[in-house]
Amino acid sequence: MGILSILEEECMFPKASDKTFLAKLFENHMGKSASFGKPKPNKNAKYEPHFEVYHYAGTVRYYCYLSQLLLCRILS
Repeated sequence: MGILSILEEECMFPKASDKTFLAKLFENHMGKSASFGKPKPNKNAKYEPHFEVYHYAGTVRYYCYLSQLLLCRILS
């Protein structure tokens, strides 16, 4: 199951949270996909990314704020 499929599934459930989304991501991709990883902690960063996607152009760090996404979906 891909990242966007997991996100779509989480958006259907009223009790979904950032933590449940991340748990499903790590369950489905960590150690199974070479393109997915957990970022290394950085003491100088103001905000820590929640997961990383590796591809030919480099590493892209993502921050998970599903609660805000769900709120936007409810209001629209």
